[in-house]
Amino acid sequence: MPRFYAQGDILLERVNQAPVSGQILHAPDAEALVVAEGELTGHHHKISGCATLYRDDALARDIPDNLYIGHLQVEGTGARLEHDEHAPIDLALGTYRVRRQRQLEPSDIGIAGD
Repeated sequence: MPRFYAQGDILLERVNQAPVSGQILHAPDAEALVVAEGELTGHHHKISGCATLYRDDALARDIPDNLYIGHLQVEGTGARLEHDEHAPIDLALGTYRVRRQRQLEPSDIGIAGD
């Protein structure tokens, strides 16, 4: 059963362990990783700890391109997702798909508008 972690408009899905592939966007030895910037507030969703962010579109075929951020490989002592307006989320070792969430529209769930 998939495991999901949500923080504002960011959604992380724990997926099967996978080797890092595709384009590396952030290496684990760099400073805190910003995975999304707040459009209105300017606050960032950032990850601290030992993690590699990479983008492999083949691993995210079922996610619209504009929502897919990448895959996060958490290693070592783990990582933490933080944002000024939300509680932090501690991430255990493993691989996570990182994506934006979007607000549902009536057409998404079959409700017709007037």
